[in-house]
Amino acid sequence: MLVLAEAFPRDIDRHLATRPSILVQPMGTIEWHSHHLPLGLDGIVAEQLGRAIAEAADAVLAPISWWAVGGVPFPHTLKLPLGLIEPVFEELYVQFGEMGFAVVMAIAGHFGLEQTLGMKRAALAAMRRTQAFVRPLTEYDTVTDLYPGDHAGRGEASLLQAMRPELVRLDAVPPDQPLPGVLGPEPRGAANAAYGQQIATAIAGRASALGHRLLASAHERARYRDVLGLSVEVMEAVLRLRQSGDKATAPPIGTAAWLAHCAALTEGDYDRAEAALRTKLADLHR
Repeated sequence: MLVLAEAFPRDIDRHLATRPSILVQPMGTIEWHSHHLPLGLDGIVAEQLGRAIAEAADAVLAPISWWAVGGVPFPHTLKLPLGLIEPVFEELYVQFGEMGFAVVMAIAGHFGLEQTLGMKRAALAAMRRTQAFVRPLTEYDTVTDLYPGDHAGRGEASLLQAMRPELVRLDAVPPDQPLPGVLGPEPRGAANAAYGQQIATAIAGRASALGHRLLASAHERARYRDVLGLSVEVMEAVLRLRQSGDKATAPPIGTAAWLAHCAALTEGDYDRAEAALRTKLADLHR
């Protein structure tokens, strides 16, 4: 692994000439994660996951990007607009491609609908401008069998316990009182470092394998681009429904069909991924 911020030009040239031309870009934000987790959890976790992926893939690790789209409706949260941040994502991907990286893998610790849509749509746009192949990943994309994603719940708390246990304060609120802002399983009594390490290890190994498959197979790159375009169509449809009515009653993105498409992509089964996305689209139009 090579750390981009600490590398000299000759280090990059040597790596690109002799090692896999994969760059890993961690992405986080500043966002409320209730009273038991820090505001920078998404970035802290993404940076550690990015490092683990880069080590497993023998890749180059880019500095973390803290600027992301949207956020929960709680204090101390950055809520940057999609129209501002999506072009930044696109330009990052393009310029990393121009440096000579054949695969750019973005790993996001913050994965709300608009953030994920911005990453994926920017990837499609970037691939029209550069030879690099861009593979955006959310924290849960490759591990839906272990962790379907949450916000300040059991999964995120466990990941941070495995990485930075001193930053997890599960006793911050009395057990008979709720943790405001948690979306997903209650972390108290359930989060643990062993589970977090299991998730992190699986993400690193599976994401590394994805990167190497994309380097090796033009067919795989073409099929993934098709499925990525369909996933953007799904997310745009969900966003329209949310914007046209009550967000609380709008359909979620993380349904069984969406998670099935994530699992199929991880396995390289693009036909099954496409079928799951078409099921998701049909469900949205009912």
